Order: sequence, then structure tokens, then C-alpha cells
Amino acid sequence: MEIVVTGCTGRLGRSLIREWQGEHVVHGLGREDLDFGVPAGLERKLEGLHFDALVNCAAMADVESCESQLRQAHLVNAESPRVLARVCARRGARLIHFSTDYVLDGASEGLKGEEAVVLPLNHYAQTKRAGEESVLEENPSAIVGRVSWVFGSGSEGIVESVFRRARGGKELRAVDDKFSKPTSVREIGRMVTALLGRPDLAGLFHLTHSGEPESWWSVATKVVRLGHEAGLLESCPEVQPEAMERMERMRVVRPVHTAMDPARLRTDLHWRGVSWEEEARISLEALSG
Repeated sequence: MEIVVTGCTGRLGRSLIREWQGEHVVHGLGREDLDFGVPAGLERKLEGLHFDALVNCAAMADVESCESQLRQAHLVNAESPRVLARVCARRGARLIHFSTDYVLDGASEGLKGEEAVVLPLNHYAQTKRAGEESVLEENPSAIVGRVSWVFGSGSEGIVESVFRRARGGKELRAVDDKFSKPTSVREIGRMVTALLGRPDLAGLFHLTHSGEPESWWSVATKVVRLGHEAGLLESCPEVQPEAMERMERMRVVRPVHTAMDPARLRTDLHWRGVSWEEEARISLEALSG
């Protein structure tokens, strides 16, 4: 299969390309190739490129930046995905577009399936929700995959950042009153590969591990324990809990309860998958080298 991956310099795009190289013909396109801030130019730039599937990892994902650059965020997260969906529909190419758990109504506790109520609280989430809708309006055969707390790319995911701070002897603090679930890029890659092989499936999918909701604090605590059990950390330092409202870098309001249930993966794809802890162990071993 010949696959175009947009946003190839980001954590998710870069990792998916690494996972698929050797198995598929992969074209990685970054900002210098496709300017998502100018949606009108995307179609022309894709004209000369052959592909069977397009996987859109490009996004303006910094919540605070989206609040200060409203128009840019809308162009990148909502309007450009619409153009990609239109191009893929006309070509008969498969489209997988990534979205976020931030679009969900975070008022109530527990896991949320694909049918759960959406209530975007900030501009980032509003533009990502608009992107979901525009993609499926233009291309009903497309797949929108919501992801959360991505790790395993070798950069600053939640697992990597906690481990590096613990190994460096730095103080560990994490928010304990916001709940979602970490998800491995390796597992996302396997999920997307399986979905690409099922052209009969379309619509919204929650691309996350099974399991119960976690806070950043509970994830950090488990990562430290996993690292200690694997002999990668000499001690098992305590992680101090911190309220989200006290975090200066999180000025923009965020949803509290957005842990996703991968219901359609189970029912439509018969997906069993692995736990995030299993994938975290693999990531920790790689980081320790």
C-alpha cells in the first residue's frame, strides 16, 4: 500500500512512518510540503502524488496557542482536513484523520464510547470537533480516530518525561484531577493498519487501550514503579499530586473526564490489543539504552 502521512515531523506522524517503513511505500509530508494554514493550496500540492491512503497527523495542538491564534487554529484543524477529505473522496483513497479526546463532554466520570456527548470547552477542542464533522461530511468513507496522551515516540510523551525526570533525580509532580488514558504510538500504528485493511469500516473510532481512566498522577506513579521493577530506576520516588488549576502552563480551561472506551475497535474490528502498561515497559527499555 502507498500511504501519505501528513504532519510527519510530529510525534505521531514520525512514529507511524517508522512503524510502516519496509512494509508499505510511505510518503512523509511536513510543513514545508503542505501548509495547513493555506487550505486552498493543499489540493494542488497533492495532485502529482500517488497514494492509496492518506493518514492526517497534522494539527495545531497546543491549547494555549490555539486561544491566541484563533484563525490559524481553525484553518489547520478544521478547514484543511476538509480539503484532504474532499481530495481522498474524489480519488477513492482511504483517509484516516486524527482527532482528540478533548472534544468530549468532560463533566461526568467514567469511560466514554464513540456515541458519548461532545462539548468542546476551548478553541483547540472546538476546531478539532469542526474538523471531525467536516471530514465526515466531505467523505463518509473516512475514519476519524480520537487519541489521547500519546507516548512511545522517543520524545516527550507522558511516559518518557516522567522516566527522564525520575532518572535525573528531579522532583516529580503531576495533575491528579484530570482523567483520560495514555496510548502507545505503536498500538495506534497497529490499529490504523488494521483499519486500513477494512474498507468497509468508516466513521468515528476511539483509538486507545482498554482499561480504566487514569490521571496524570496515577500514570506517573505507575511509570516510576514499572521503571523500578525493571531495574531501570534505583529507587521509586514519590510523585506529588497537584491540582490542574494550580498549573501555570494550563491557563486555558480543559475537560476533566475524557477517558475513552474503544468500543468500536472491540465490536467492529474484534480488536483485543494490549495494555498501556505493557507498551510503557517497551518504551522504558528503549529509553534506558
